[in-house]
Amino acid sequence: MRLKNRDFETFNDGVLAVCEASGRTIVKTIREGIRFGNRTVGIKRFWEAKIAGSEIAYLVAVPEQPGIDRGNIIILNDKQYRISQIQRKFDTRPPCLYLSLESIQSPFRDERKV
Repeated sequence: MRLKNRDFETFNDGVLAVCEASGRTIVKTIREGIRFGNRTVGIKRFWEAKIAGSEIAYLVAVPEQPGIDRGNIIILNDKQYRISQIQRKFDTRPPCLYLSLESIQSPFRDERKV
């Protein structure tokens, strides 16, 4: 059986970091150097987020891995985003997570040890 190309995920659009926040402060890096692939934010996902009071800025795919939770902060291109939704995709090669990222209007204070 031959797999269709749509079953394969690529993560060649850049790297991001996943961070944990407490209050309005980023306190630690959970994972960094995670490769991601940009995905199209569909109309349904866009409007469901809008109705819920948020706006999806990006939809990215990352390889499946533990420790990423809804509400974590993503650092992408030196900007901060909040994960508003995680969708696990086990029908792709390799299995991955689709992360819906919402823009943060006033950036969190970064207190991580550098």
